[in-house]
Amino acid sequence: MKATYVCFPEQGRVTVETEDVSAEGLWPYEVVIRNETSIVSAGTELARLHGTDSGAQYPLRPGYGAIGRIEAKGAAVSDFQVGERVFYAGKHASVQRFLHGQNHQWGRLYRAPQDMDPVDAAFVCMAEIAMTAVNVTELDLGDTVAVFGLGLVGNLAAQQYRLAGARVIGLDPSANRCRLAREVGIGETVDAPPAGQVQALKEMTGGRGAQVTVDAVGHTAVADACIRAAAVYGQIVLLGTPRSPLVMDATSAFSAVHRNGLVVRGAHMWRWPAGELREVKRTVPWAFQTNFDLIASGRLRVRELLTHLIRPEQCPDAYRGLQDDPDNYVAVVIDWR
Repeated sequence: MKATYVCFPEQGRVTVETEDVSAEGLWPYEVVIRNETSIVSAGTELARLHGTDSGAQYPLRPGYGAIGRIEAKGAAVSDFQVGERVFYAGKHASVQRFLHGQNHQWGRLYRAPQDMDPVDAAFVCMAEIAMTAVNVTELDLGDTVAVFGLGLVGNLAAQQYRLAGARVIGLDPSANRCRLAREVGIGETVDAPPAGQVQALKEMTGGRGAQVTVDAVGHTAVADACIRAAAVYGQIVLLGTPRSPLVMDATSAFSAVHRNGLVVRGAHMWRWPAGELREVKRTVPWAFQTNFDLIASGRLRVRELLTHLIRPEQCPDAYRGLQDDPDNYVAVVIDWR
């Protein structure tokens, strides 16, 4: 069968290609999936596109959040049926072969609601990433959480902290991203430039700072701001992945951590076991099911964040928009139907 897919043939260039995908000769745990939608993870994918991710090797096929239905399966795949809808770490492609049953979450299939709009369902990938921040945080009733960066992951994390009972303050230089945050229920936002964000937060918290500060950008300067904005005995949660080198005064940052009794927590999505374990509550299947339930009930609001629902041939323009116009490109979902 003919398949269309997105490719980074070289640094900085996006193309849409075609290939033949066969259902013949499947390995025992291999499946063929026809995608309905896939969501662009701007941070990781732009880093790979522009060569700031150390693991990028070209040509490269981007993507790791897809919703699709199984068209064929190998003889050993007994936990899923042909025709069933799944979420998986699929590439941006109309049809692809995928090896199920590996021991990490990018190598497994996960059940997706059969009746959910696949555009909404695609957001579960980014919601699971965002949820890691909430799950590593020791949150007490009345705590203030400051989320620095209101892109897609930051917005979803802010919503999830609010659902967990925190007072949430979102900070982003973009007035449009702050507006989107308010639309989905984050009532307190700051659209000040980065240099003014810590002072603005201190003024909003009576000079104390926030009990929890979250770097949802993935930049060392933002992590430093989180340290300076944290209340005494507070927590700093590193949700974004730092990639760009930065010259800074590390001594003052570490001194503040030491002097104020701060705790720095890493919140990477691969923290939890990929499959169900009787001894563990927090697993990847649990995280996906929780977020599917939150999306289905409307408690986690995703459709307002969708700025671009695109056809595959529009992908080159969409990646340019994510890079050059982040105020207006927040969530991009590719429709493969």
